[in-house]
Amino acid sequence: MKKFMSVVVAILMVFGIFAGTTKVFAANDNVPSSYEQGSSLITGVIDLSRSVKSEGSEVTKDGKLYYEGIVSGSVEASDLFEGAYEKYIADIKGKSTGGKQWDHLVMFDKGQKFPTARFTVYLPNNFEVNSDEITFSENTVMVSKIEKSYNPANNSVTFTFNLGNWNDYKGFFELYEKEKGETGHSITINIPYSVEIKDSSVSNLGTISSDGKCELYKKVLFWEQKIVDITATKLNLDVIR
Repeated sequence: MKKFMSVVVAILMVFGIFAGTTKVFAANDNVPSSYEQGSSLITGVIDLSRSVKSEGSEVTKDGKLYYEGIVSGSVEASDLFEGAYEKYIADIKGKSTGGKQWDHLVMFDKGQKFPTARFTVYLPNNFEVNSDEITFSENTVMVSKIEKSYNPANNSVTFTFNLGNWNDYKGFFELYEKEKGETGHSITINIPYSVEIKDSSVSNLGTISSDGKCELYKKVLFWEQKIVDITATKLNLDVIR
């Protein structure tokens, strides 16, 4: 993931409620994204296909043949957030929406929970995943925490990325400014898996897929209003021997 996930988030956050037209841009060629602005909601899509991959090799254990691989993603914070930051500086910083300054709107999930972005990887049912071997890391102030959860019902792994530290938009992009133009601030995920090769004539062992989501809200009197709805394009990775 050349900076997974999520980000999207920042981009999301930044765009909220402006009435308008469709905005399309790429923060970086590795992470193309597009956004459409409505009167009260920004929707968008981010493409992480150049940042997520699956690699592996065949091994023999106890007389049986297996394919062991790793689904991995790595993305730089600067790649993910640069476009959002530039949009913030050009059109949002110091501006007002609904009588309130954008800069001072606090980011949050539904239920006024901590703002997050989520990325889920789905593996074929016959692929074995040891949740204890899943690893992840973040080296950016824009992501304060990553959590993983494994769902055995559909053999999927979901990563939840906490965005910033209960920041308003101004505070979040001040975090970006601390790392602007720098490398070495990546977010990474690694999911090891294995599958037994029972039919030596089969070359395609299955398809690993993934998707992502980020939804952000603002408070309006006694209720909440969604102002950001961003998805990561569904990816399909064929596992070929």
